[in-house]
Amino acid sequence: MEREYKWAADREQFTNICAALSLDPNTVFPISMDAIYFDTADGMLRDQKIGLRLRRENAETVCCMKRRNAAQNGLHVHEEYECPADTLTEGLSKLVSVGAPAALCETLQGESLIAIAQVSFLRHPILWETEQFCAELSFDQGHLINNAHDLAFCEIECEYKSGDIAMFELACKALAERFALHAEPRSKLARALSL
Repeated sequence: MEREYKWAADREQFTNICAALSLDPNTVFPISMDAIYFDTADGMLRDQKIGLRLRRENAETVCCMKRRNAAQNGLHVHEEYECPADTLTEGLSKLVSVGAPAALCETLQGESLIAIAQVSFLRHPILWETEQFCAELSFDQGHLINNAHDLAFCEIECEYKSGDIAMFELACKALAERFALHAEPRSKLARALSL
């Protein structure tokens, strides 16, 4: 289960947060992310609040399926299954081995999947380690694309990696309050689809 906070924010806020946490953003190596999201023609995945994407992360291509469970005050909780794959067909055949629902993956392999949205951005990730937990703090800046519509965005994400979940959530809430961060209730896919 993936747990992450998502806030609408700019690079200056990210830099200020890094300084407050004694993290050096100059050590961050950006990752180029180009994702295409897919669905059936009748919107089966959208109806079930499932996102299916093929994303190039610098030189690696990854297939990912996310099933959204909840989002509240910027905290997004969802099932996430991910595997290296060059094609959607390859990804769907491999996702089962990392826990994705076998019946759903099998059904999707028999469907004509269509591209429904694209998201392209640069991610600047940095590891945030404390005595209580470990998380990845990232600044994302790019574009949400749907047909001829294109919307620029920038946001900060903080994804839980390990340790005390309660302490992670308290620390993220404290960051949001201290730096006046505005919770982003919708995923990148949801925002792209709304264009």
